[in-house]
Amino acid sequence: MAVDGSLYHTEVVNEHGLVGESFVRGNEGLALGVSSSLINSPGTNPEQFIGFALSTCFNATIGLVERGHNLKPDTVIHTAVDNLKDTTGYKFVVRCQILFHELDNEQAQQMVDEALDTCPVAKLLKANENVTFEVVDKFSF
Repeated sequence: MAVDGSLYHTEVVNEHGLVGESFVRGNEGLALGVSSSLINSPGTNPEQFIGFALSTCFNATIGLVERGHNLKPDTVIHTAVDNLKDTTGYKFVVRCQILFHELDNEQAQQMVDEALDTCPVAKLLKANENVTFEVVDKFSF
């Protein structure tokens, strides 16, 4: 059931953890084999899901911000997600690098800052100390 005021609602179901499939309820044709980065098994892992979600949503949002400034969207985003052991289990470290082809670093950072306050995935992640967003002239990973 959607929350009040929802503009879009989806439900993803996982019935068996890191083996089998996760699927979108109501569209079972949209199913992915799931796995873990820590075991040798086929399927998409949580790190990949986070990388896809952030790269896709944030790049689209930056494009909207650029259009709002009468600029042509021109960004490419690389997102790296690492899984590390910590004192109580595991943690993800997410590094998002944003490359602008046409803008100088000051303008690019302005677009990123606006997008960080607009993109729902970035809003969800940005306050975490293990998540960074960096404007780059070339990708380092």
